[in-house]
Amino acid sequence: MNFYQSRTFIGLFASLLAMGSLTACASGTIGSGGQKSDFQAVTTDAPSNNLCGQLTAPLTEPEQEYAATAWQYFVNNRQPDTGFINSANQFPSGTLWDQGNYLMALNAVRWMGLIDQGEFDLQLNQFLTSLGDLPLVEGALPNKVYNSATGEMVDYGNNPTKKGLGWSALDIGRFLTALHIVRTCHPQYDNWISGLMSGWQIPRSIKEGQLYGAVFKSNGQLLPVQEGRLGYEEYAARGYELWGFEAPKALETEPMKLVNVSGVKIPVDQRNFEETDANNYVVSESYILEAIEFGWDETLAEYAEAILTAQENRYKETGHLTAVSEDNIDQVPHFLYSTLYANGTPWAVITEENESHSELRTLSTKAAFGWYYLFPQKPYTLKLIKAVKELQDPDGGGFYAGLYEESDEINAILTSNTNGLILEILYYKALGNKPILDVIEH
Repeated sequence: MNFYQSRTFIGLFASLLAMGSLTACASGTIGSGGQKSDFQAVTTDAPSNNLCGQLTAPLTEPEQEYAATAWQYFVNNRQPDTGFINSANQFPSGTLWDQGNYLMALNAVRWMGLIDQGEFDLQLNQFLTSLGDLPLVEGALPNKVYNSATGEMVDYGNNPTKKGLGWSALDIGRFLTALHIVRTCHPQYDNWISGLMSGWQIPRSIKEGQLYGAVFKSNGQLLPVQEGRLGYEEYAARGYELWGFEAPKALETEPMKLVNVSGVKIPVDQRNFEETDANNYVVSESYILEAIEFGWDETLAEYAEAILTAQENRYKETGHLTAVSEDNIDQVPHFLYSTLYANGTPWAVITEENESHSELRTLSTKAAFGWYYLFPQKPYTLKLIKAVKELQDPDGGGFYAGLYEESDEINAILTSNTNGLILEILYYKALGNKPILDVIEH
């Protein structure tokens, strides 16, 4: 069970909850066993990094409304006893990736003016306090998933487990990037955050220059498992690099091949499902995250433009607007990878187990937002943003995950991933369409 499967199972239970099959727990106590923090709460009197607030392209009125809508998801899904965020609406479970989404959203709304420094400090102080109390797998690294209401390690059914399930190196990489951006924009928190990270045994998630998650075998032993394929592997390794942890093989694009998809050669990881039991899917999100946080180098820029062009070509071929990524869905099987390519098949729509569900392909809201703001001059990306900008919960709970291609019905599930990425994208835009780290560190 790897990083992606954790998102699959959380999506399943969140969808059941939305249908009234589960009841969410909204209170409890934080579990013990993690790294306790000796740092005191930080106050509003401390200085921040003003570079983070130099918005050279302030949000338009519609964009301010987008930001307010996306932020409401986090208002509604922040747990009062821990400060952690639910991965999906009103379901008290979350991964480290989801908490990274929240930190990026919290930083974005602070600088875009949706909250003031006092509210930011209140939320971050509680979050970091709870983070310091998290129980860790073998006392080393965070579990794959936690009860967001209590801070307990849980399994994929949100049932407490004392030893945990293992850890995800990709989640850790995402979270390290978010923490680094927070400590850079708010240096008054640097000592506290760095102290917390010193309590994690991060080198245990790196082996021979690659990223390694871990799972428990049937005999109870913890088994290291290489994590990541082209796109996410490089993105996560960049997060490690920000903290001085090197994973050079994970940063390489090899082993890679170019595959023709809708008349365009796109990059595909050569490690396949049959040999590794891991999918080599190509989706939009990893390229979007890399662009808005780190910036693309020349090679990644070429790959990303090819990936966007292939999706535009599919629209020309089929008449269906195409912006694909992985997403929770509001029906069985609850989480799908709508891909450009996976396991030898162009435009595959699959589960983690490589089961096909092409009838449930979606136009992804987060992918449409991302491609529009990365390529705002392209007529195709304007079509994308127009198709998704109104996909908002009428009760003000955030943006829905997308539209089903076949039925044209809304994929009416609310998640931290969709709404967090939208807020990140809007912050990138407000910084003048410049990578966040380029702006705040220079």
